[in-house]
Amino acid sequence: MRNTMINQVQDEYTVLSARELASRLHIGRDKAYALIKSKSFPSIKLGGRYIVTAKALNEWLDQYEYKTFLV
Repeated sequence: MRNTMINQVQDEYTVLSARELASRLHIGRDKAYALIKSKSFPSIKLGGRYIVTAKALNEWLDQYEYKTFLV
């Protein structure tokens, strides 16, 4: 139980780059950038860099579970 809570807190504050997102989703870098730039994806642009929080990614994945998302 305690480890689950620690993992949830860590995920809430974990920030992923496009490269880390691609690795986590097992997709290519170009596909990760296309996904990040899509309007329905919860990314943040800081200067010239795109990021996504692990929490937002997990919520987005839950929302699109068992659905097809084309980029």
